[in-house]
Amino acid sequence: MFSPGELAQRIGANAQEARLAQNLSRKTLAQMAGVSESTIKRFESNGQITLEGLVLIATALGSTRQFAELFKLEQPVSIEEIKRQGRTRGRK
Repeated sequence: MFSPGELAQRIGANAQEARLAQNLSRKTLAQMAGVSESTIKRFESNGQITLEGLVLIATALGSTRQFAELFKLEQPVSIEEIKRQGRTRGRK
């Protein structure tokens, strides 16, 4: 389990790995994403970024699918999974 700060740093490091795997410089990614190069540097080094900046960078890196799945509830795929979940009634 990660703290919020650790999670932000991990996401920034993952973005840096994705950028390097695509052989992109920070400057090139910044131009593609429409953000400043300093935004990329700050994000990769300590995870600090706005949600809008994060989405722009994810789009430029081709990683938007993960955003679409972020809070999606997983649907059971088998009868056994449905039985394990049990039935819930009413509101929580």
